[in-house]
Order: sequence, then structure tokens, then C-alpha cells
Amino acid sequence: MNYLLSKTYPSMKFKILALTLSLFLLNCSKEKSKSKRLPFSVDKNLKNNPVFKKMESENEIQMGIDSEPPKSKKTTQLIFNISSEYICEPVFWKNTDTLNVNIVNHSGFSSGGFNIQIHDGTYEVSPYHISDDLADNEKSSTFKNPKQKLILNQAVYRPNDSIYGYVEFEKTEYDSYGNIIPHKGKGYFRGKIEYVK
Repeated sequence: MNYLLSKTYPSMKFKILALTLSLFLLNCSKEKSKSKRLPFSVDKNLKNNPVFKKMESENEIQMGIDSEPPKSKKTTQLIFNISSEYICEPVFWKNTDTLNVNIVNHSGFSSGGFNIQIHDGTYEVSPYHISDDLADNEKSSTFKNPKQKLILNQAVYRPNDSIYGYVEFEKTEYDSYGNIIPHKGKGYFRGKIEYVK
């Protein structure tokens, strides 16, 4: 199955990403979050950070939906919830001016990570996990933001631009089952912004 995804349908990853983010954004629209968008900082020299040079010498992380190791270069150098196995997929959706930077791990049956929504000089970080076992009546989680920081290499982005960033955040999730789940992320990411219709 993974072979078919990567060989027969080369654009399947972005179709999976589109579905994943569509569900995520729909969920966010229902979410009663106690956090708010914050302004991000701009550092035009960020892409010259040695971390990105090191990433250029390393191959991208292989996801569960990849049949063979990717030939592209690494897009993240970060830790989220004790794992470093994430890739960066930045996208603009058709007819929107919000940039979605998806830091994600695709296992083949589920996707998880966090999303950075960037709009009009502000941003919001939202952890998520989506599986193929979706419950229609499951209520969305709520979050609190004790800490959040984002630095980008420029203030405004367009499709096909390269984005370089540093993110640092802590966020507490309160799910519909009464669980309290701490989330923590810190590190660097980069990618070329795709336009998804």
C-alpha cells in the first residue's frame, strides 16, 4: 500500500495533508480555546543560522507513508512531546491568506504534531492528532497557552516562498475525557510553501 501511495500517486502526500489539515481546521473552528493569537518576531538573518546549514547535509525523515527513504533534505530540527521525528509542510489554501505550517509525523494510519497558523503578523500554535478512526460525536479539546514564541525570516509570505522559523511553546490540552495533556515543542523548521487548491 505504501508503495502505491509513493509510486503510483506521487501527489498523494499532499492529498493526505489536505485532508488532515481540513479536518484539523474544521476541528479548530469548533474549539473553544482560551489562547489568542500573538505577534511573531522577524529575523531576516535567521536562515543563516548554523542549524539550517546542518539540516542541508541531512536527508529528510522517513514517514510511515514513504516506501523508501526521501531524497529531499531535512526540514525540522526540533523536539515535540519528546520526539524529533517530524517534517515541515507549509501550505496556503486556495482563497485564504492564512499560512499553515504543519509540523507533522505521518504514520500511514494517523497524523500528529502541531500546526502554526500565521495571519496578518500574528500566529497561533495548535497541537493535534488525527487517526482514521474518527468519532463523529467526539468533542474537541480546549487549550491553554502558558508559553508561546515564534521567529520567522520574513513578515509576509506567498506560495513558493521559502520559510525559515524557530518555535518554542508549551500548551496544556484538556480533552473531552477529562484528561490533562501537556504539550511542549522547541526548535527550528524550514520548507517551501505549497499552494493547495
